[in-house]
Amino acid sequence: MDMSKYVKMYVSESQDRLQRMDGLLLALEQDGADRGAIDTLFREAHSIKGMSASMGYEELAKVSHRMEDFLEQHRGGKGTVERGGVDLLFEGVDLLRRAVEEIAAGSAPSLKSDEYLAKMASLLLKAAPAAAAPAVTATVEPAGRAPSSGRQQYAVDLRIAADAPLPSARAYITLRRVRDLGELVRSAPTVEQVQAGQFAGALSMLVATDKSAAEVQAFLGGLPDVASVVVRPAGSETSVDLRQAVMPPVQEQSPPEPRPADPPARLQPPPTQATATAPVPPPRPPAPPTAAPAGPMSRRAATMMRVDTRLLDDLMDQVGELMTANGSLVEVSQGIDSPRLHEDAGRVEGLVKGLQQHAMKLRMMPLEMIADRFPRTVRDLARKNGKEVNFEVLGKETELDRAILEELPDPLLHILRNAIDHGIEPSEERVRKGKPPVGTIRLEASKERESVVIRVTDDGRGIDPAMLRRVAVERGVATRDQIETMPDPDVMMLITLPGFSTAKEVTDVSGRGVGMDVVRGAVESLRGSLLIDSVVNQGTTFTIKLPLTLVVVAVLLVAIDDELYALPVSAVEQILEIRADEIQHAQGQDVIARDGALLPLMTLRHLLGAPAIPQPASQLVVVCEMRGRLIGLAVDRFVGYREAVVKPLDRALKTVRGFAGVTILGDGSTVLILDLNTL
Repeated sequence: MDMSKYVKMYVSESQDRLQRMDGLLLALEQDGADRGAIDTLFREAHSIKGMSASMGYEELAKVSHRMEDFLEQHRGGKGTVERGGVDLLFEGVDLLRRAVEEIAAGSAPSLKSDEYLAKMASLLLKAAPAAAAPAVTATVEPAGRAPSSGRQQYAVDLRIAADAPLPSARAYITLRRVRDLGELVRSAPTVEQVQAGQFAGALSMLVATDKSAAEVQAFLGGLPDVASVVVRPAGSETSVDLRQAVMPPVQEQSPPEPRPADPPARLQPPPTQATATAPVPPPRPPAPPTAAPAGPMSRRAATMMRVDTRLLDDLMDQVGELMTANGSLVEVSQGIDSPRLHEDAGRVEGLVKGLQQHAMKLRMMPLEMIADRFPRTVRDLARKNGKEVNFEVLGKETELDRAILEELPDPLLHILRNAIDHGIEPSEERVRKGKPPVGTIRLEASKERESVVIRVTDDGRGIDPAMLRRVAVERGVATRDQIETMPDPDVMMLITLPGFSTAKEVTDVSGRGVGMDVVRGAVESLRGSLLIDSVVNQGTTFTIKLPLTLVVVAVLLVAIDDELYALPVSAVEQILEIRADEIQHAQGQDVIARDGALLPLMTLRHLLGAPAIPQPASQLVVVCEMRGRLIGLAVDRFVGYREAVVKPLDRALKTVRGFAGVTILGDGSTVLILDLNTL
């Protein structure tokens, strides 16, 4: 059976389960007697074992099987899991994760399980030195063996667990493993039918073997994802019955209405003298219809499906083109005196907008998709640094465009590393300062207007602006006069300069002057902004503000001379008209008063390098956010509001700072979208 078509599903399922195991192990580390965590971990390890064996990844199956054995010892209130056991389970998760990553990359897993299995075996013996290997209880009594010249035949009814991943693949592997007992005489469905996916959850087999019925029961019952096994001695009549069960007559008929699948025909002979001499358990009653795969269940399962993300990207591209074409249609219709045309154009515009909103929803994913990996990372980094940290995640349900979410793990990881290495103090130092011995790092996400704000806060040492000023002067980043007049928020941003580090020594976590510049670059590439706020001995907060999506953005069209430019509405706070006499001058620049505060006043004309003009009697000013603080941006005139489809700049223009992309208006003209954080 070709299993390659299942690789993507296997990788996805395994990654999800390993991620969940990380969270469960963190809970188990806090409470070694957490029954819920132990039971769920057992089920996750069991599922990974079954999937790995089905796919032929035997080394992964061995590791997960040994983890399952260890967890089995602690199920049902059988003691607590000690710290060493949790560490070894973490090690097993890491081994499995690396192997799955290799499989995802298209290479064979290099995992060698011997060393880990030896460690786990030692731990199992230590945890239960007197415990013997778990005995398998057969549900049948041993049947009489056939004479030495032949083999005993058994009729076997086997059911695969309803929640087993890849049930057809599991059934195929099970049929292959039957050959380890002896000979698989016949089966229903046949091996070929299972390979073709014609499997409804149960197998009926005729097996010839030298083993006893109890041994057959124990072997098959121990295979992954096997829910039940019934073994009966078979007579010569069984072969006839089986042949009829395997090869039903084929009839041409219309497809029947969906209904619960019938239980498979049992492969057992009529009662004879031979079978009556051996004690055999009574036949199990047929499973209730709800336990078998049914039509309604299939319909429920069909409400969720996995889709290649490239298809979603292509869909959004097509929707973007449709929005551009619709804009052109609306533009043309406005110049034609036809109420019917205006009505139809408005209806099409509404449909296109609805389609665009649904396409956008398909791209939105919760922060939880990446946030669940951070608790394990923080735990490992804190232990490596000899620190105690309580990590909290709030707002995991906040949704972002998938394209943005995929770029966030690295910058967030850099911030967390920085907080652990530079921010959180060792327990002894925290106690001397009157703080709790355990530090706290909080990752919090929330939606604010058309943006998502992510804050990473720690209650550590904080950042001393005086120290940053001193280091900046020592390294020639700024002159003493420049640094003394620089506001504290700007001083904080010095740590995002390439190579700028205040660490006295380099560690394998941070201190090389790389990291925060990577964070700033990544955030700005997503058209976001980074702000750093810190109080000495109280802690530091990194605030990342990002757009909800990179594909469609609401913009304010403004003009400089005859050129149009687009300002993202998410950065706009207010629109003002100010007189020339309201403009003040402070600290070498123009400022305007707003709500009792002075805002720097800049002109878009000057920032873009357009020719200067005499100052008019009044100016139109957009109060907007630039690099985390409010400014006033003077423009020549306002044109209007648009929903813009963002198209990337040509490769030759990507290095030009100040522009996030380009959009096409209904009349076919192109407009540059401004990026105020890099302008």
